[in-house]
Amino acid sequence: MAILTISREYGSGGRDIGRRVASRLGYEFVDKERLFRDLDAKGARWGRVAREVDEVCPTLWERHDWQYRGYVAQLEALILEYAAADRVVIIGRGGFVLLKEVPHALRVRLIAPLEVRLETIMVRESLSREAAERLIAQVDNERACYLKATYGVDWTADEHYDLVLNTGHLSYDEVVDLLVRELEAREALATPEAKAHLADLALAARLKARIATDPRVLIPTLEVRLEGSTPVVSGIIHTPREEQLVREMAREVVGARPVRFELHHRL
Repeated sequence: MAILTISREYGSGGRDIGRRVASRLGYEFVDKERLFRDLDAKGARWGRVAREVDEVCPTLWERHDWQYRGYVAQLEALILEYAAADRVVIIGRGGFVLLKEVPHALRVRLIAPLEVRLETIMVRESLSREAAERLIAQVDNERACYLKATYGVDWTADEHYDLVLNTGHLSYDEVVDLLVRELEAREALATPEAKAHLADLALAARLKARIATDPRVLIPTLEVRLEGSTPVVSGIIHTPREEQLVREMAREVVGARPVRFELHHRL
C-alpha cells in the first residue's frame, strides 16, 4: 500500500495523470473538489474560505488571520488522514511537504515546456495564446507563493521529490505506467513502523486543527509536533482559561494518550 503526491506546473497534466493512476490501481483520488466537499462538511465557513484562498498567495493579513490558519490546519489534517488510510493519490496542496517523512509516499513533480502547456490550456479553457500565457504565469506564481509562505519551500527544488517527470517528453500513458510501477515497488516500504508514524502525524494534525478552529482559543503561534510518538502542543496563550481549553481539546482528540504541553503565558 502506497501513497502518491503530485506537484504540478499548470497545464502539465497533473490532475488527468493522477486520476488515471488512481483508476488503474483502485486508489482514492483526492483533488481540490474532494477537499472542498470535506471542508463543506465541517461547516459552511470552511468550504467558503477554501474556495477563496485555495493554493493562492496569502496576504500578510491572511497569514495571521484566525480563519485562514484554521483552514490550513484542517486542510493538512485531511491530507494526512487520507494518506494514513493508504492507497491514495493526492493532488497539490503541499502534500509533498506533509509526507516528506513517509517512506511509502511517492512524491512526484510534473513539468512541461511552456509551449506544451500553452496548447493544453488554450484548448481546455478556450483562451487565446496571450490569455493562456497570463493564466499559466498567474497560477504557477500563486502556487509557488502559497508553498513558500506556508511551508518555506521552493516548489521547483528537485530535492523535495522522488521523481520529476516532463510531460512534454513523455506521454500521459507513459507517465501513468511509470508511476504505477513505482507505487507497486514502494508498497514494500509500508512497514508497520512507517504506517504507525504516519498515523501519529495524522493524529497531531487533527489535534492542531481542533485547537486552531476553536474561536475560544486564539494562539497565533500554535504548533503541534511529534517527539517520538508523543504530540507536543506549543504556543503562547493569554489566560489560564485558554490553557484549560487546550488541554480539554487534547483529551477530546487523543483520549488517554500522553500529550506534552509547552504553553507559555504572554507577560
